[in-house]
Parts: sequence; C-alpha cells; structure tokens
Amino acid sequence: MSVISNDRRAQPPPVRPLPAALRWFHWGTVCLLALLFGLAWTFDWLGPSPSGATLVEVHRSFGILLFAVVCARLIWRATHRIDPLPRQSPLWERLLASGVQASLYLALLAMPAIGWLGSALSGDVVRFFGLPLPDLVGMDEDMSDRLFDLHETLGWTILALVALHVLGALRHQFVKRDGLLTRMRPW
Repeated sequence: MSVISNDRRAQPPPVRPLPAALRWFHWGTVCLLALLFGLAWTFDWLGPSPSGATLVEVHRSFGILLFAVVCARLIWRATHRIDPLPRQSPLWERLLASGVQASLYLALLAMPAIGWLGSALSGDVVRFFGLPLPDLVGMDEDMSDRLFDLHETLGWTILALVALHVLGALRHQFVKRDGLLTRMRPW
C-alpha cells in the first residue's frame, strides 16, 4: 500500500499571472524596443542617404511612442497593486530585480527624451508619424552631438539591463523552477 503525502509545503503555491494590462505593456515595450534597435542599427549601417533619413524619422516616431507607452505603464503601476515577488526569493534577488526594473524604467524614459532633444538641437523638425512637434529649443550642434553620444550609451545600457532581466527570468524558469516566468506570459 502506498501512502500519498498531502504536505503542501513541499511545493510553492502556484504563481498567478500579472494583470493582462501590465503584460500588454510589457510585451508592447519589448516589441517597440526591438523595432527601435533594428531601425537604429539599419540607418546607422545605411549611412547618410534618403533611405537612412526615412528610417531616422520612423525611429523618432516610434521612440516618442515608446515614451508614451512607458509613461502609461508607470501610471498604471502607480494606480494598481500587483502581487510581489514570492517571499522565498532571497532579499538580494528581490533587491536586484527591483533595481534592474527601476533602472529600465528610468532609461526607457530618458532615452527617447534625450533623442528628441538631440534631434531638436540639431535643427531638425521632430515629427510624430508626420505631425510636426513644437520646436522648444534653439539649434546647438555641439550639445546635440553630446546628447546623441549619451543616447547611444543609454541604448547599450538598456541592452545590458534587458540581458540581466532575461537572465533572471531564465534562472527562475530553469534553475529555480518556481514558475515565476508564468507571471508575464503573453496569453
């Protein structure tokens, strides 16, 4: 005769998915980032050309859209409660996850703002899908160049933060096997 244990302490409680709106914001941000990096690398590869200029305009529009999505995402987060990381996660892990997330939010707000300002300082008319945006600053090529250097540095920083975020998710899935990755599943 076999004895089946009803000891529920052996398994952590099931992890509930995060609210659908937050998951849509997350995966929308991922898609916009992939598109923005693809556009940037393509227009950089093309160099000065009509096609490159068109891609820069498209990149700017999607960058402004990313800024709006991140702002909406932060407003949503400020007005809705979500389940915290499980307590069985060590403090260092929860602090690292929070630090990476906060750094990503900050970088995702700064990156498009700096790109917009750098574009405006270069004398370009910044358009959002064809609609010209107000010109709030005068031309300053030197400052524009410095801002675009910062814009590029932020791009690499975002990629590093995304890599840390993905590694953490993969660690939860394949090392800890705690089901935490299901919180952000797209469906």
